[in-house]
Amino acid sequence: MARPVGTGTDAGASRERPRVVGVVLAVLVVAAAGFLAGGGFGTGTADAVRGLVVALAVGLLAAGATVGVWRVNRRHAARLGISTSRYLRVARSVRRGEAPDDPVERAAAADLVSRMRRGPGSVSHRWAPRLLIGGGVLWGAAGVVFIADGAYGWALYAFAMMGLVLVQLVSLRRRERCLEAAARGLGI
Repeated sequence: MARPVGTGTDAGASRERPRVVGVVLAVLVVAAAGFLAGGGFGTGTADAVRGLVVALAVGLLAAGATVGVWRVNRRHAARLGISTSRYLRVARSVRRGEAPDDPVERAAAADLVSRMRRGPGSVSHRWAPRLLIGGGVLWGAAGVVFIADGAYGWALYAFAMMGLVLVQLVSLRRRERCLEAAARGLGI
């Protein structure tokens, strides 16, 4: 007996489930990290209640941010007349510097390129590199202060944050090159 052929929406829904599971797992990992950070840092003694409070706060913030970003993307996708998963796929291709061939996806990609160019994380935003450098310097200074104070856990955290900020700074140029490659592919 032949298997029924699924529609495009069935395939899209089956690809969407692993993404949702991934987001849920990411929120749980962030909450676990919040628990460990809240329970172990600070006074030098482990405190499970503080760890649970920090884990709950971090989990709620991560879940709220995920829902907020999903709603914004869903609204933009609906405005352009495509599904949210297709819109996110186009956004990933634009971030890689690729221009889609489908006319509907090209319209979404052109909208994404124009919004990414205006965004605060763009190199064209004149304060982005300065703010990232300033943030890296402040996190590094905080790490030095924590080392002087003997709070080595907090110093490790501050230096890790400094590293993340500086990686963001280094990736600005690469993202800008990919964005310009996508814009050239779209002819804008």
